[in-house]
Amino acid sequence: MENKTKCECPLAGFCNRHGIEKTKHWHKLCQNHVGYFNMWEECRGPGQQFIDCNNKPQKTEDKLICKFCQNTKCTGECRNKQSKPSTIQMAKNLAESTVKHVKSGLLKVTEEERQKRLDICSDCEFYIPKEDRCGKCGCYMKSKSTWKTGQCPIGKW
Repeated sequence: MENKTKCECPLAGFCNRHGIEKTKHWHKLCQNHVGYFNMWEECRGPGQQFIDCNNKPQKTEDKLICKFCQNTKCTGECRNKQSKPSTIQMAKNLAESTVKHVKSGLLKVTEEERQKRLDICSDCEFYIPKEDRCGKCGCYMKSKSTWKTGQCPIGKW
């Protein structure tokens, strides 16, 4: 299958053109979705929130510079230090999501869709790896990602 964009990377991984580490899902989007490709070209695509386009991260001594804190000794664990919403706000978020899920008849997504969602979350600046939670809504991602009505609070899925 031929690329629908000017993506030059043969595989997922570090993309020199866009200066970020791309998951399999992001790589596929880069190859086949003109909108996502153009966002990365304009330095406003997923994973580029903290990147200065004139100073894209490079590999340093075979180690990537962390795209979240720009530290060469960090592999993303810096995200574990962020705070979650208040307990009351997390309860409201859970209640709203649960009501939607129940109203849908408890519909779930396919395993493939769930994995795509988790891949997106694992590369998000708001993901808290140590807790497997979203720092924006406070939800546990392994659960929320399975609900058909589940939505990313910042619109990534």
